[in-house]
Amino acid sequence: MQRTTIDMLLGRLEPAQHGEGATPALLAAELERCWQRVPGMRALCVSTADGRALAERIDGGADARRIAAMANSFLTLGETLAGEIELSQADYATVCTARGNLVLFRVHAAKPLTLLAMAGPDTVLAALLVAARDCAARLGAALAAPAAALAPAES
Repeated sequence: MQRTTIDMLLGRLEPAQHGEGATPALLAAELERCWQRVPGMRALCVSTADGRALAERIDGGADARRIAAMANSFLTLGETLAGEIELSQADYATVCTARGNLVLFRVHAAKPLTLLAMAGPDTVLAALLVAARDCAARLGAALAAPAAALAPAES
């Protein structure tokens, strides 16, 4: 993806803070860190609120564009459902199958993003959840607007 497209989607990061080209490098580094942390990881994808893939690492032949669009829609639906039945704000969504599990987290940054993480059936779901939650938090902190503009983070 071209640098100008990423700038438009994420909002331009201050060059003095991150350096030119840091956004793609930051996304790739955080995805790699999460990938290495969880044995059995099969897919990681960061996408925009409108379902565009910004960074991904996917084993197999899956199309990152389609995954990004579906992941954001699924997470948004879960968030809407939680609000409709008067629960608190949704922290994450999960899909558990016999062939593996996936989790979706909202990345709270200047522009909201979605993180999808998927691992095989031998991976403990709790390990996947913790690694994805931490990755989403690190991405959000690194990409966030100035602190005064952010809503308080929930633990």
